[in-house]
Amino acid sequence: MFIFRAALCLLLMLLTMTSAVWAGVRLECPDKVSQGEPFYVRVVSDEPVEIVRLFWGPMTVDATVRSEAGAWVALAMLGTGSMAKPGIGQVKASIQGSDGPRELTRAVRITSRKFAEQRLKVAKKMVNLSQAQLDRHYREKARVKKAMADISPERFWNGQFLRPIPGGISSTYGLRRIFNGEPRKPHAGVDFRGKKGTPIKAVAPGEVVLTGSHYFSGNVVYVDHGLGVVSVYCHLSAIDVAEGQFVSAGQVLGKVGSTGRVTGPHLHFGLSVLGQYVDPMPLIEGRITP
Repeated sequence: MFIFRAALCLLLMLLTMTSAVWAGVRLECPDKVSQGEPFYVRVVSDEPVEIVRLFWGPMTVDATVRSEAGAWVALAMLGTGSMAKPGIGQVKASIQGSDGPRELTRAVRITSRKFAEQRLKVAKKMVNLSQAQLDRHYREKARVKKAMADISPERFWNGQFLRPIPGGISSTYGLRRIFNGEPRKPHAGVDFRGKKGTPIKAVAPGEVVLTGSHYFSGNVVYVDHGLGVVSVYCHLSAIDVAEGQFVSAGQVLGKVGSTGRVTGPHLHFGLSVLGQYVDPMPLIEGRITP
């Protein structure tokens, strides 16, 4: 049975990879990604194309088509969560050109990844919430969901993501956290060490879509970089931008602080891709490029 399944998976990969090039159009993406890893997908056409829609599990995005060196190129970012099930996934591209629609697919293997565990001691009110605190948390979650649901159709990022502050990392992405002995969801971002007041910079160009003071995250800033890519900055001591403001890469958004559920000053930085938080470090460190 194991040999049969392995052969079936191999056949599926060969078939889908073969179909990834068709009549002057090709779909490019990695053959495998690990749990929590973002990745780029590119569709390149020798002839003009109008719409390129990408599908990856529940993710769907219309990639911006641009003319580059005599070809038409659509570039987008996809990703997997830290709890993604290992196995074979499929990237599908639906392409609309002058000669009608086309579909290309590529098989992508999701591999397992080992995440560390961290035990933290915080104030009881930050773990066992009252009804009023829960109501506040749910209102804040609704605001975040609404802000992140409005996907900008324009791509502002170019594949280069800056480090938001120069400090080292105290808590990695995907960390299995236990607060006061109670397990919580895996860490959805990266915690950077930083002194209170350290300037925090935007990792890429984009529009500020949400600011505020949240119960768990403290003072927050959300920046929409286009095509479903949103960066999140939490626990700030000060916010220096406003909702609706467009910021450039490296522009100061605020300052490091210790607001919300924290044990000390630091920056929690998250990167959401189409609603799924991914590990931002491969992008910031340049290990993944378009």
